[in-house]
Amino acid sequence: GADGARAELVRRLLVALVRRCSDAVPTVRGRALGGVSAALQSLAKCSEGTEGLLRSVVLEPGHPHHVDLPGLFRSAARDEKPTARRSALNLLDTALPLLQGSLKLNSEAIGSFFDLNLLAGLSADESILVRKASISSLSLLVRLCPCAEAHSLWVANVLPMVLDVEASVGERALDELEAAVVQPLAEQAQADPKNRKGLSIQLPAVLRDIDSEATEYLQRGLKSVAKRNEGKLPKPFLASLVRMLKDCVKQPLPLREWPLGMWAMVEEVSRSNTSGDFLDFDTALAAWVQFSKLRLSTGETPSGLGSKILLVLEHLLPSASADRLDELMSSLSSSLSSFTAPPSLIRAMTSCIDRIELTWKAKKLYAERAKDRAAWRTSFLKSIQAMLGDACRGQEVAGAHGTDGSRRIEAALFSLGELAMLDSSIISEGVVTQVQTLATNTVYREGCRVETCAAARGQAFSALGKCCLKKDTLAKKCVELFVLYLNPNESFVVRNNVLIVLADLCNLYTSLVDRFIPSMTDLLRDGNELLRKQAAMIIASLLSEDFIKLRGSILFRFLYVLSDPSESVRGFVECVFARILHQRNATMFAQNFLDVVCALNGWMGLASFRGAEGNEDFSLVGSPTRRAVIYRFMLSLMTSDQKFNVCAQIVTTLLASFVDAEEATPLPKNAAEPAGQTLSDGLTLLCCKEMRICFTTQRAGQDDEDVEGGGGGDEKKGAADAARGVLSSILKRNMCENIIPVLVQLKSLMETRHSPFLKTLRHCLREILRDFKDDLPAMLAGDPQLASEIAYDLQKESAGEPDGGASGAAALPVAASQDVAPGAR
Repeated sequence: GADGARAELVRRLLVALVRRCSDAVPTVRGRALGGVSAALQSLAKCSEGTEGLLRSVVLEPGHPHHVDLPGLFRSAARDEKPTARRSALNLLDTALPLLQGSLKLNSEAIGSFFDLNLLAGLSADESILVRKASISSLSLLVRLCPCAEAHSLWVANVLPMVLDVEASVGERALDELEAAVVQPLAEQAQADPKNRKGLSIQLPAVLRDIDSEATEYLQRGLKSVAKRNEGKLPKPFLASLVRMLKDCVKQPLPLREWPLGMWAMVEEVSRSNTSGDFLDFDTALAAWVQFSKLRLSTGETPSGLGSKILLVLEHLLPSASADRLDELMSSLSSSLSSFTAPPSLIRAMTSCIDRIELTWKAKKLYAERAKDRAAWRTSFLKSIQAMLGDACRGQEVAGAHGTDGSRRIEAALFSLGELAMLDSSIISEGVVTQVQTLATNTVYREGCRVETCAAARGQAFSALGKCCLKKDTLAKKCVELFVLYLNPNESFVVRNNVLIVLADLCNLYTSLVDRFIPSMTDLLRDGNELLRKQAAMIIASLLSEDFIKLRGSILFRFLYVLSDPSESVRGFVECVFARILHQRNATMFAQNFLDVVCALNGWMGLASFRGAEGNEDFSLVGSPTRRAVIYRFMLSLMTSDQKFNVCAQIVTTLLASFVDAEEATPLPKNAAEPAGQTLSDGLTLLCCKEMRICFTTQRAGQDDEDVEGGGGGDEKKGAADAARGVLSSILKRNMCENIIPVLVQLKSLMETRHSPFLKTLRHCLREILRDFKDDLPAMLAGDPQLASEIAYDLQKESAGEPDGGASGAAALPVAASQDVAPGAR
């Protein structure tokens, strides 16, 4: 019938469109993907008799008409052009309803059909249009495929975009936050709570399993939603939050069923509504009392939950009565004195105690309580000192054994650090000696050393660091001690805490720590992935706030991390460079490129480029693939002019050094040595596709092809042709005067020495002369034999190999395991 004929026509068009999805022109690739989406929709609209065809096209790999949709999506999502990446998301948006509706796949099958992890890269894309489209795609995925993986992707990628630097992207993310969180909770406000166990209001599925980072984005997003709605959130939404909170307390529910997402939203609303209109202080206090009882009776302490409850109480302190403030203070003091709380909860409790005292002072109630508070602080400090004294003598903590004793010591050390931050008068010489003894693992009993557990030592270094922040004389004495314990023989927790302490000290006493920055950057190559990421985050923070400068070894070592084996570490540093450091200094890569090449290869053969000196441990001389990742990233952020300058540096400084008539650098004998790797990199860089613009005129008008919907095609084509003509003459002159002579001399030297790099050099010459094959005799006038050989090679390649032609430039080699979505910074 007519539908069958139409379906057959669509199938043929689909086959043709799939072929064009790998076209060399970006606009064609993008439109071909759009055509594939339209063809799939058309097939789905045909009569029921064509369902089999649609199923075979989409789901049966062995069928002759099968279209590899996951493969198309994967290729387009990694495309170098944003138009193609945007089309990949359009394809996903089209395919998801078809998979669920016409093909009747369940959520698990839909979730595994596409490589959904690619959406994480697209949500961090440099293109605004791609980021906006990724928000819509992720939200559609959550609606059609409500599985745990989809929820995690939504939380990890949509929530952070509420703070996107582009306002339109942030607005789109806020729209989805309202649709996925605010509206569902508001609609449940009228639900009947009778005869229902557990929560009468259900938290939206996307928020049922979120971490502390996600709660921060959730709160920021909620604040922005209220801001654009005249500072208010829907009353039914607020009512649902209060009902959920009361359900937790009154039933009572186990702590593991208290939703962290709910408490995060309650905390954000309380921050702007301290009068008690939204939530009264007594209800919040009852929640804390119930939390404390359940924590002590069950031993459960869900991460972040207690801290959120205390933050809610902090915001509501102005509306609390004196009796309730006394009750809360008594509860907090008792909990601290038991030394059973985890560090995150101790910090929240000490902060809340400080805020209560400030509230008392504001209400002029502190004077009558000052004596009791001073007595409690003295007693609490004595308890800490007694416990640390026992630990320093190698004795077991009173009332606790084994693991419990270690945890109590950790709690005591953390509490001491928090007290020191609030009141520096408690920092005595005796306290510092006790803490230092535990930190340095120098506890002895009867002449034998007693091993202190790593966790307690980490907390001891943290407490000592907090004391140093309050006393500069102590910081000057201890800074070298901290650096000493960064050595690889120490445990992860010790080195991690020491690194954080040094970062805090650098913020406060920059000149004191500045000379030890190389010791901190040494951790960028550590074997522990988490420590490398922590080091990268700390160095990035110090750089972004101008406590240290991106130059010398810091630059080379931070660039080294761009090739880190871990995608999360590598992606973070890429983002720092692209969004912060490069924005401040757009010439940083071009100015230091050759120095970076020498440093990464550990070569010090050029007098003016000594980046390898002092950075021998950061050499990648045996890892050409990792070096290529760094080069490619640097080149991706360079302008055309900067690439021309880099090209000139490589030829006139690096390559010319081997043929210098007066002080020639010895030609390396093999590719394994640093000089050989540097020479090989220089030749490979000259002919890689990222540097192709330095030797071709075809890029002059290519960007116009990527612009959709623009008019004046004839004028643009004429302007592009004129630009190519001018550029061709400039390139030809530059190559004849500056580049070809050096390469020809180097070729002659290599032939004389029978160098193993001769093949690489010939390939380089062939690639950079590809666009000038008609002018080879003139450009290589000094070596007609070489001109004939290159012309023959180009002719043979063009005739015999399908990949020949203008696209033959070699790409920098990058391992498949290190593929990163283009544009994801």
